[in-house]
Amino acid sequence: MVELRAFKVNKLEVENTVAPGTQLKLQNQVKYNVNYMDGDKKCIGILELRVADADLQPFEIKIEAVAEFAYGDEDAKPDIHTSSFDQLFPFVREIIHNVTGYTGMSGLLIPIIRLNKDTVKVGGPNDKETSPLN
Repeated sequence: MVELRAFKVNKLEVENTVAPGTQLKLQNQVKYNVNYMDGDKKCIGILELRVADADLQPFEIKIEAVAEFAYGDEDAKPDIHTSSFDQLFPFVREIIHNVTGYTGMSGLLIPIIRLNKDTVKVGGPNDKETSPLN
């Protein structure tokens, strides 16, 4: 069973210089990596999320959250990957909701995102990343 032990926000950037009443077409980009410490049965998940306007209006939110998880012998890495994301993502979603409320707009609730464990790629530390956030 995967268990969230702790998390913190490493980076949080907000740009909101759009004129009041401007309609935004928001799109999300997500990057999630897990680094395993197999001997300790724990891992570190790093979630990067970017919310931006599809029409390039001056609105953008970037957040990087890091979390520590414990897992058991019975947990496979694709399951750990998706389960750890499912536990960390709601906190990031809530932070975005609260922060956007402070910018003068109504709090933004981004859609719930689910990872498909069948598409999770478990690689080594030297594998090249292909995320649009790089």
